[in-house]
Amino acid sequence: MLRRFLTNQLIISTRFVSQYYSKKKILVPSRLGVTPGNQHLEVNLFDDENKQLLGRMSLIEAQKLAKYRDLILVLFDESRDPPDVRLMTGKNLAQIRDETRVNKKRELSNDKITDFILRLRPNIAEKDLLTKLAQAKNAYSKGCSIRFSLDFGRAIDEKETEKLTERADEQKEFLARLKPYLEEFPKVHTNSKSTRSIILIIPSKFLIEKSTKKQEEKNEESESIDDKSSISSQHNHKKSI
Repeated sequence: MLRRFLTNQLIISTRFVSQYYSKKKILVPSRLGVTPGNQHLEVNLFDDENKQLLGRMSLIEAQKLAKYRDLILVLFDESRDPPDVRLMTGKNLAQIRDETRVNKKRELSNDKITDFILRLRPNIAEKDLLTKLAQAKNAYSKGCSIRFSLDFGRAIDEKETEKLTERADEQKEFLARLKPYLEEFPKVHTNSKSTRSIILIIPSKFLIEKSTKKQEEKNEESESIDDKSSISSQHNHKKSI
């Protein structure tokens, strides 16, 4: 009987450790329940009013303090060791959970990059061109990728050399007309080109920012490796002396 009781308590305690002591950060703050299996595990307890650390204590002690103040225990950061827990009212917890969900949805919507397609013909009026380019800039500022589809009419057979020459000149002229406006974007590349159409792509600024951050992180890692190697070589040099 005693062995079965101890086994059950060990299972409960293990569940708490796997749930609240994992290295993944919780997405939404949640109310922390205290059970016989986890009451002796330690947490960092904070006061929600001034975010002051009240100390490192066991869950059972934190629960006593919460009951004394007529508050609840809320798990905020389970990636810390021990986890961060706050004393809060139920109303404040509900408000923070709603705000966290809204921010999470905003982050997820930013990760979903959509294409803004702009179809242009070489004979487009300057006023219409400026209007469409303004729409493209607005979409780009919101994180969209811009796709310019330049339409030059029907496809031309390879045997029609004169028409091919005219089409090539027409494409050069239109690209030269667009060049000053395209230079306002940080990066533009040609996706496809034919006698009938040219596709230009402007990557989302979010993708550019992510690639820039990754490159900076790689540079920092390489610099730290170089620093370590130089220190190691200096140390070995001293030894040889």
